Amino acid sequence: MLKKRTVMIFPKFENMKLIDELRQKYDPLVDKVQPHITLVFPFESNLVDSEIYKILDNRLNKIKPFEICVYGLSVTDCWLFLNITKGTDILYKIHDILYENEFVKYKPLWLNTYTPHMTVGKFNSIEETKRAYEYEKSFEHTFSSMIDKVSVEIIGEEDESIIEVEYSLF
Repeated sequence: MLKKRTVMIFPKFENMKLIDELRQKYDPLVDKVQPHITLVFPFESNLVDSEIYKILDNRLNKIKPFEICVYGLSVTDCWLFLNITKGTDILYKIHDILYENEFVKYKPLWLNTYTPHMTVGKFNSIEETKRAYEYEKSFEHTFSSMIDKVSVEIIGEEDESIIEVEYSLF
């Protein structure tokens, strides 16, 4: 059965409430999926859980738990992002490893460059995005978290996130 999936990381920040409050204002998926960092963008496949776990285990078995830090906002087109300021090297590495191998056939045509980020807003126009950025640019909180697992979610019919596989980094 064909399922729509995403590979991502769900950081656990002590001050997550601040991100949740920001997302409540601007992110239409706030009630569907927890704050996350996408590693493999949405794709459709008929892979089963055990196949996905095996891919992650084969490709990520040398990746150790690592720290990320998030600080500051940025805008890309109609998106408002929190910037990843620490841990980007490992996020790039994981992203590249997965897209260079089994997930290469799912790589979106629009994905020329990957920039690790956490989405906190999606808008209908660039002007609307810029207004939100101007209003929120003083959002200068630092968030840090140890990352010790990579998750694969199924995107449900109502865009809800259903965690299908969790792979622990050792």
